[in-house]
Amino acid sequence: MWRKAAAACLVAAPIALTVATGVDPALGDDQGYGIYRQHPGAVQAHSILLHWAWVLFVPGLLGLLTPIRRRGAVLARVAWICVIAGLTTFSALMANDFFLLALEQNLPDARVQAVDERFLAMSVTVAGWQWPGLIGWGLSLILTPIAAARGRVIDWWTAGAALLGTALYLAFAISPVPLCLLGPIVLIGAYGAAARRLVRPAAGPSAEPDDFGIFRRRFGLFSLYAAPALFALGMATVPDWSGEVADSVAKPVQTQISALFLHLAWVFFVPAVLTVATGANRFTRVAAGVTVLALVNFSGLMLGDSADLAARQVLDTATADRVAETLGGYAAFTFGWAIPSMVFTLLGLIAVAVGAAVSRTTRWWTAALVVAGVVAFLGLGLGPIGVTGPLLLLAGFGLMARDLARPPAATPAPAVPTPA
Repeated sequence: MWRKAAAACLVAAPIALTVATGVDPALGDDQGYGIYRQHPGAVQAHSILLHWAWVLFVPGLLGLLTPIRRRGAVLARVAWICVIAGLTTFSALMANDFFLLALEQNLPDARVQAVDERFLAMSVTVAGWQWPGLIGWGLSLILTPIAAARGRVIDWWTAGAALLGTALYLAFAISPVPLCLLGPIVLIGAYGAAARRLVRPAAGPSAEPDDFGIFRRRFGLFSLYAAPALFALGMATVPDWSGEVADSVAKPVQTQISALFLHLAWVFFVPAVLTVATGANRFTRVAAGVTVLALVNFSGLMLGDSADLAARQVLDTATADRVAETLGGYAAFTFGWAIPSMVFTLLGLIAVAVGAAVSRTTRWWTAALVVAGVVAFLGLGLGPIGVTGPLLLLAGFGLMARDLARPPAATPAPAVPTPA
């Protein structure tokens, strides 16, 4: 099932990238402020499709790395981390397009530039989002096909085509149509071939020791502790416990740090969920797949805290509120990104925990702690009491990690009847 789902993502992701690139209104030499204002529909279509392209690449590339065992394992480890931490973060940066559109529809170009420059000058946001996102995105697209070819998951021709498509996309992403479509079209062919090889491997199971599988399991077990711990840190450092946005503006560094902790929490839940689903029943595996997509989407919404902070540092309260209302009114953003990501993330964490209990990989009261944590997060609000939900999740997923780390119980050998 995992191979088929990853293959579907490998096919869908470059197709979404191709369409997103083709409808981008800011192609060619016209890259200044004001172009989004002239094409609001095209901007929304481009941004949501581009975001979903990178979101779909996450499970697709992870699936391409999964069959690797010892051969190519070193590269696969680096690529695995880059996909989870870097490519996921990069997909979040597409939210800035929606933010710029909301600014341009409410402000003159000079004020838009002032807010955008303030946003780009936020040191924590730049170091915690932009740099890891850009670096991880580039390394993911370069190292993953090389590692997969080295591990004999795909052939070197397919890997070369993927690298060629990536190079063409980097070189011509903002060039006029049809030049900008060269890279995405090559990527469709390359990753289509990789998807076919993934579901129809040329050889049987490898006899190599599964070094990369051991790494993934250890990383996943660590993430079961790290994700809810980061969640608790994010909630503990939220400055606006009272719900007043003035508190966020008064403590800009703390606002950015809190948003970064929350983003990383949802990022680390990706390998955590995948680890819980390994060896579980079909329901748990399906729930984990949906949850992974939701988590990648949900993590990106934390960037909105920094964007809103930049607007409020430059604009008066009424204007900043109007920009926020405009952003929330974009159907593509609200229904194609924000609402589904939150709903399926929280329901997905519950479903995966319950599925693990049904599969007997963990105990029912451990799953009950996860359910209680999600309910507490939704019901208790901000402030010191808001840390209760993440701490319950830490207890639930921490105990689940302990259960998963235990070696399976040995099956007793059948008794040999003694001769009379």
